Amino acid sequence: MQATFKNCVSAEDYAQFTLYFVRNRQDFSVEFTLCDTLFHILDSIDQSQIILIFDPMNMVIGWGHYRYINTQNQHDPAGEIVFVDSVIVSKEYRSTRMFVTGLCYLVNQIARENTHVKLFQFRAQEQNMYLNRLYSKFAQVSGQDEGNYGMENIYSSDFQQLQNYLNRVNKGQLPN
Repeated sequence: MQATFKNCVSAEDYAQFTLYFVRNRQDFSVEFTLCDTLFHILDSIDQSQIILIFDPMNMVIGWGHYRYINTQNQHDPAGEIVFVDSVIVSKEYRSTRMFVTGLCYLVNQIARENTHVKLFQFRAQEQNMYLNRLYSKFAQVSGQDEGNYGMENIYSSDFQQLQNYLNRVNKGQLPN
């Protein structure tokens, strides 16, 4: 399936993000309530970058949400760490190819925005075997943290190495 990506810049973009998140919050976490969703949006939207994902009919089918932080885990627009808070794609559009294409877009967008980034980080719930197996292909567990809904593995990857790897994969130079 073809998808296009667009950075949130307008009030309409943020409204599309919010509506999609509210409707699909259970994909974020089965236990995520409407209240959790709204607080999460309000708490993070000012310090985050959001990318919307659209299908060929220009309907939102997902989003990616990331922020820049420093080594003390504090918001820093020029931070050397990019932390991907979440990525959600509608179930019918999930595939290895969509994952690689979306991750490649995300990493290249970050490289254009912030030349200081050295480390790419994200989390996965410890009990989600599928995600942990997938993420271990391009990042290493660098720690664990107690999340709102259980233990979470914190993954880290050298940003430049990840970008080089993804660009080779996306060009078909490595096996998927």
